[in-house]
Amino acid sequence: MSASDPARPSAGRDNSALRLRHAAGKRDRITAQLHQHLIDAEVHATRRALLRWARRRGGNDVAVLFDREFLALADPSSLTRAVLTAALTVADSCDLQLLDRDVLRIKAQHGFSPAFLGFFATVDASASTACGRALATGAPVVVDDVTRNPLFAGQAALQVLRDAGSRAVASYPLRGADGVVQGVLSLHHRHLRPSHDLSVSVVTRGVASALTYLSGRAGQRRTAT
Repeated sequence: MSASDPARPSAGRDNSALRLRHAAGKRDRITAQLHQHLIDAEVHATRRALLRWARRRGGNDVAVLFDREFLALADPSSLTRAVLTAALTVADSCDLQLLDRDVLRIKAQHGFSPAFLGFFATVDASASTACGRALATGAPVVVDDVTRNPLFAGQAALQVLRDAGSRAVASYPLRGADGVVQGVLSLHHRHLRPSHDLSVSVVTRGVASALTYLSGRAGQRRTAT
């Protein structure tokens, strides 16, 4: 027996242990991959169900806001148009405000005059308006008749709304994935506001989802650069 013979059993055990660790690592990777595949399949199934639900409630104009293929390709301008189109399925006119350093600024709108846009160009949480109250409380603010609601009593905003032909307004805070308010969507009606229905909830949920997705893409671009 050579002088190196006593080391052979130890070397064999080391090799066996190495093979076992390698096998265990491979097994763990395969298990993790299978688990991820299951998660992906569940996410895809959920998205398909969400699209079907949105189409039933609001049609394709609303469902597009839940379509990840559209969101992945849409530029900010296309997304803004999609938001307005969806909002107009449940309102006569609308405006989308995004939060910028604690102030709401109009990002997009349909149906309003320069006078209206100038008055509501910037709104903070102290403003006696539906959108200001939605920002302050983080909850929807529904005003079925602007001429009778105490929120607008004696306020300059009342005449601006009446001049714009807005008899009723509902402002909805839009929350990001972290739950923080990132903007407000306001839906305006020429007549007394019809009863709230699920279609409005679908629209507001879709708008919030689309904005969150777009914000995530913007963050990824900033990180990449």
